[in-house]
Amino acid sequence: MATQIQTFLIDAFTSQPFKGNPAGVCLLDSPLEPPLMQAIAAELNASETAFLVADVSHSHTYSIRYFTPTVEIGFCGHATVAAAKLVLEKRKWPHVQFRTAHGLVLQAAPHESAVLLQFPLYLPKPYGPAPALWEALGLPAQPQVFLAEELHMLLLEVPSLEDLLLLRPDFTKLRQAVEGVKGLAVTTQTPDTPFDFQSRCFWPWVGIDEDPVTGSAHSALASYWSQRLQKKELKAYQCSRRGGSMELRITRDSTLEVKAFATIVLEGTLHLA
Repeated sequence: MATQIQTFLIDAFTSQPFKGNPAGVCLLDSPLEPPLMQAIAAELNASETAFLVADVSHSHTYSIRYFTPTVEIGFCGHATVAAAKLVLEKRKWPHVQFRTAHGLVLQAAPHESAVLLQFPLYLPKPYGPAPALWEALGLPAQPQVFLAEELHMLLLEVPSLEDLLLLRPDFTKLRQAVEGVKGLAVTTQTPDTPFDFQSRCFWPWVGIDEDPVTGSAHSALASYWSQRLQKKELKAYQCSRRGGSMELRITRDSTLEVKAFATIVLEGTLHLA
């Protein structure tokens, strides 16, 4: 008997179609085997696809799993924004929570035309010298590299927005520069723009050279810039080709409130024989 899955493509961190970061979202009647979810994510070929299963033991709750086209990851911010947009708009719920396979509980609620989400907050820690990393980025080596352990993501700051925009990483060298990480966030302060800071995020270790807008990275970027700027409320922009923005507010030592927009651009049915 054929299986049919409601499937959506949703642009997160934007109010306009074809901007922000596209995520696949699949609404499942029951869990699928991981190899099948991985195959679906590869077929949809968005940077991440979220798979949702209603949690009958908790009201307004879904279990959620995230797959890039090549691997499963523990937490994806933009796919969570997309999933929240879908559930809150289609179900007309006052709130929703998502339980990840790695034990996170992520809350979301509508806020005017946006979505308000509760993300974890991670504190990046100093990382050892990594001259090969700077070389792969085409930049002179500097000692300031940080590691967000929970995300397996490195973070570094460059002097200016021009430096950030001109980055042309050698992704083969980047993958070889460091081991045991999944991503890299490069960021800079941008006081002459509407945003406190901007960033670009590279994830060639999991099959994504440059991610358009990376929600999970801001769980560490918010903490980093909050300490640097002595601010609890921040406006952020990820300056990829597609681009996307969000408003951030640190509410507790371990919690980040994220306000973001999302747009449903495609709705259909996936047919499995």
